[in-house]
Amino acid sequence: MLEVDKEYPMRRAYIAALATAAFIAGAAFPADADVGAAPFGCDARPGVTCFFRLYLGPRNTRMVQLQSGMKVSIPGVDIGKDSYCVSANKPPVWKCARTIINATYNH
Repeated sequence: MLEVDKEYPMRRAYIAALATAAFIAGAAFPADADVGAAPFGCDARPGVTCFFRLYLGPRNTRMVQLQSGMKVSIPGVDIGKDSYCVSANKPPVWKCARTIINATYNH
């Protein structure tokens, strides 16, 4: 009986540590992040393709390719925080002048 009693406090400490870690992890990634859809468009002359490189957060990127005259709404961007680069007929270079994504129109 004495060995079983010593085992329970250790289990309680382990469960308490797991519960605390789960609580902290939940607080670190809030569910109500301001992620939405942003309007993008290619205002280039006919026959030109616009390449957008979206920088989503610190480590994620996404490439979007639009033909001239196209306008789309791209989901999964944090408006006012994420950024993008654009170039015509070829993907943007990795080190480019980034522009912050806005809620009105990105071109």
